[in-house]
Amino acid sequence: MKKNLMKAVLSLLVIGGIVFSGCSKKEETAKELSKLDKIKNKAEISIGTSPDYPPFESIDDKGDIVGFDIDLAREIAKELGVDAKFVSMGFDSIITAVKNGQIDIGMSSFSVNEERKMSIDFSKPYISTAQVILVKKDSAITKAEDLEKAVIAVQMGTTGAEAAKELKDVEIKTVEDSNVATMMLDNGSVKAVVIDVAIAKELASRHSFRVLEKPLNQEETAIVLQKGNDDLKLAVDNAIDKIISDGRYEKIKAKWDVK
Repeated sequence: MKKNLMKAVLSLLVIGGIVFSGCSKKEETAKELSKLDKIKNKAEISIGTSPDYPPFESIDDKGDIVGFDIDLAREIAKELGVDAKFVSMGFDSIITAVKNGQIDIGMSSFSVNEERKMSIDFSKPYISTAQVILVKKDSAITKAEDLEKAVIAVQMGTTGAEAAKELKDVEIKTVEDSNVATMMLDNGSVKAVVIDVAIAKELASRHSFRVLEKPLNQEETAIVLQKGNDDLKLAVDNAIDKIISDGRYEKIKAKWDVK
């Protein structure tokens, strides 16, 4: 009886060890899957964007999301060997969605700054930009100092909103998207809008607006990534380098008239 009991115990221990070993290996394999691996496994990268910033991202007459960022994102996805899935959301919610893993990356004309770096990572910059003041074409405003006591509009969560805080003696109206800010300028609710220079120039070409010559700052634009995903960041950076080196980047810039 003792021998049989001992054999039974040993058998259970061996079986248990095999099962435990198998589970450990499965768990280890799951842990080894990086963000990039997961993206490649599903053959799709989800990209958060706020399509209210032409020519970088907007919605065309067919209801499709289009723009410089969108075309560049598609080329990056090609380099990763996956499809690009665009997720439309409010600009100020994109970083939170990236941090929480709801989307893989954010690409919506994000300016690089130290505050954002505290919670997310950035790709290498893919374009330089600036925040400028947009006014009506017939406005008497010619420089930032002329805005004293004026009401101005900015988009929530943008570096334009931060740049506007440096203006003296102005009343700042924060709105959810740049379209609302533009409408406020058009109907006279505000005297100016602080906005990205490329968007400002695009708006000025379609409306009776003009851009003040002197920018409020200079910035670099990059892609937003969840912290710690170094393999994905490296893959995105390498993709940007390749797209620039083989000429696709300049073609996309020319298509959207981005300087």
